[in-house]
Amino acid sequence: MKSLLFICAILTTAASHYIDIDKLSSVKEVTPTRGQPWPLPQQIDIEQTYFTIQPSNFSFSYTGGCDLLNDAMQRYLKIIFQDGCSGSSSLNKQPKNVKNMGINSLGQLNSLYVWIPGACEKYPYEDMDEQYLIKVNTPDYQNKALLYATTVWGALRGLETFSQLVYQIQPGVYAINTSIVLDFPRFSFRGLLLDTSRHFVPVPLILQNLDAMAQTKMNVFHWHIVDDPSFPYVSKTFPDLSEKGAFNSKTHTYSQKDIANVIEYGRQRGIRVLAEFDTPGHTLSWGKGQSNLLTPCYSGKTPNGAFGPIDPTNPSSYTFLKSFLSEIGTVFPENYIHLGGDEVSFDCW
Repeated sequence: MKSLLFICAILTTAASHYIDIDKLSSVKEVTPTRGQPWPLPQQIDIEQTYFTIQPSNFSFSYTGGCDLLNDAMQRYLKIIFQDGCSGSSSLNKQPKNVKNMGINSLGQLNSLYVWIPGACEKYPYEDMDEQYLIKVNTPDYQNKALLYATTVWGALRGLETFSQLVYQIQPGVYAINTSIVLDFPRFSFRGLLLDTSRHFVPVPLILQNLDAMAQTKMNVFHWHIVDDPSFPYVSKTFPDLSEKGAFNSKTHTYSQKDIANVIEYGRQRGIRVLAEFDTPGHTLSWGKGQSNLLTPCYSGKTPNGAFGPIDPTNPSSYTFLKSFLSEIGTVFPENYIHLGGDEVSFDCW
């Protein structure tokens, strides 16, 4: 009982030390912005005048044949015209009793003209051109809206910004202010790393992460797919790696079809999928399915059953790595593979 009281006293003291309860009641509610893109573009000017938009009357105007962009425009029609946080679409809903829009209303905007002079590139890549320009009722483009980008990747970023410029003013009715946006990335590499070895992440949740990355204009999904705890990647050349190295070879693995779906989902959003196969350390899960790969540890002159990193003194290690990495090069279209190289233990030498 004394121990329990002592623990409670410690927790109470710690809580009172770090949390000022009196200040909690004075925290002000944050009012979310409307029609403001995030991250903040390089240059942006928004005026008070605005157009109303009725989802059933709005469309993207694009005459090019880029499938990547055509698919994106269909996707963004659903994203733009969601009813608040409910997730339901207003595309086919007709507004009832549209209220007076006020003196700043310029009437209805029925389309966004999308112009891309460049070729329709297939996969995102390092240092790709992501700049774009959006004009809504500018002096040289009055009563119209334009999205201009030199590449499809810039157009994707522009569509995301346009979706954030549009806001709902009443059920079934949206608005966008007179605006001009010129944007390009400050950093060409904007990545998020996800470790799926220590904590297996199902594919649907990975795709949700890619959606969130697209919303914030991130462009590299760094997939730390395997590590010491588990090997969820299913290799066709070395199937025992996942059969013996995954947490569960039936439920906690990524087939090559799963990986292709992730790559395609990222491609459609201008996101590179950069796979990391950390070597020569962090490979304990590899050794479960590939014999004689890891360095055996010794107690004196006797093996003690523990293992260190990939054994560089064994010629078969290089034969295995050459074959395995050749397969990885065919599975991931990205120009780079991340090989980790960190925290190589020398305890077994």
